[in-house]
Amino acid sequence: MIIKHKTFGLRNILILSTAFIVAGISGYQLLQSEKPAQAYPVGCVSQACREAADRAEAAERNAAAAAANAETLEGEINKLNAEIIVLEAEIESNQAVAADLAAQISENEAKLELQRIALAKLLEKSYREEKDTSDVIVLLAGSDSIGDFAEKKSRQSSVEAQVTTSTKNIKTLKEELESQKSRVDNLIASAETNRNEITNKRNEQNRLMAKYEANAEAYAADAASARETMQREIAAEIARYNTGGVVGDGRNTYPWASNCPQDDSEYIVVGGYVCQCTSYAGWKTKEYWGIYISSWGNAKSWGNSALNRGYVVDDRPAPHTVGYSTAGTYGHVVWVESVNANGTINITEYNNSSSSKSGLPGDFGARYNVSPSSYRYIHFD
Repeated sequence: MIIKHKTFGLRNILILSTAFIVAGISGYQLLQSEKPAQAYPVGCVSQACREAADRAEAAERNAAAAAANAETLEGEINKLNAEIIVLEAEIESNQAVAADLAAQISENEAKLELQRIALAKLLEKSYREEKDTSDVIVLLAGSDSIGDFAEKKSRQSSVEAQVTTSTKNIKTLKEELESQKSRVDNLIASAETNRNEITNKRNEQNRLMAKYEANAEAYAADAASARETMQREIAAEIARYNTGGVVGDGRNTYPWASNCPQDDSEYIVVGGYVCQCTSYAGWKTKEYWGIYISSWGNAKSWGNSALNRGYVVDDRPAPHTVGYSTAGTYGHVVWVESVNANGTINITEYNNSSSSKSGLPGDFGARYNVSPSSYRYIHFD
């Protein structure tokens, strides 16, 4: 007899051979009936790049649907296959963005070289005119009239203004080049991470098949035990790095609140697994801004995920921003409700036992007068 069990992602599977398991939090979501239009990555301007981004988005939706139905060992294997397809599509999309950025970099490098040549000529011209007219008296003496003098002086000022403008243009181009090259570096690093993740997922498939294919009951029991252990470890880690402020009541608008804290990872919603900090922050972002967060990964990766999608990330807290911490294995995200006059922040969150209403992992919590230096902030306005 096959016993159905709760869904859990690859990084939520704890391998029980040594009685100690390391688990993570996946960032895939259920497909929703109303999804906003595709927001293309920064630098993705060509049709080929946008088509690749669309394919990646479609793969994410298919993976989410597979995750929602992964109630058996076969379902989990299918989910892993869908997640592999997502990673492969993301690699293709990132490569397309990198190609677009490379073209933009080449164009800007050519512009930069032209600006440098123009600046060199302007500087040479400015030097000659300054040498010829280094003194007003000399300039005036060499002029046939006051009008001639004014014209020469005006021409000299014009050259100086052009030098200033050209210098500014060069600075702007260099900054844009540095930004574009940094984005390419991030895309290359992301592709490498995705390739490693594909290898891990395929290895996980093989382990699952070898260990559980003939024993679905053992699979279900191990999965339940793994989730419970994982949740305790994650909540304890988050609590170590996310204390401070005064614990309060807060207003909880999370639609899955009735599932928490007991339902730690039965299914996936906006931002991440039910009752996780990423899921709650993702929901608040969708509730307030109408922005659907898809595949941003563990909390500690939210900053890079936001930057790659063109959002502002800085150290300035503001109401209705997401604060994220990279401390620990998974990091943590919180929703900033408001900022106090003294600079401290008031936040709501999930899965932090330091503020948990029940004291259990995977529950809602609120803290007031928290030091803003514990987090960086993602702005959606």
